[in-house]
Amino acid sequence: MDEKPVNPNKHICLTKRAPMGISDDPEYDILQALADKDVLTMARGLSKEPKAMPFTDGVFGLDEASANAAVRKMKGAGLISSRREGDFHVYYLNAGRFRELAKFLNGLVDE
Repeated sequence: MDEKPVNPNKHICLTKRAPMGISDDPEYDILQALADKDVLTMARGLSKEPKAMPFTDGVFGLDEASANAAVRKMKGAGLISSRREGDFHVYYLNAGRFRELAKFLNGLVDE
């Protein structure tokens, strides 16, 4: 039995991740992630439409490596969610986290 092992596509799977750690400063985590230009590009793109991975041809003007790195940063800050559709993972913005950020920013100018 000389069957060659099948290598799965490289992609970031958010559906079987460990629970997200609770940060002592979630606003900092969000702002730190959004300080990355590629993360902003992904956030702008995902605000218009969800995208399925893998991003072998790139997405929203980013190459595959940059898109994957941006997704990892967004995942770490809780800015992105995913759902499984067949063999693909579809990524979309976690609207709740952006609402938390908006509430925080509005609180800064309202105080």
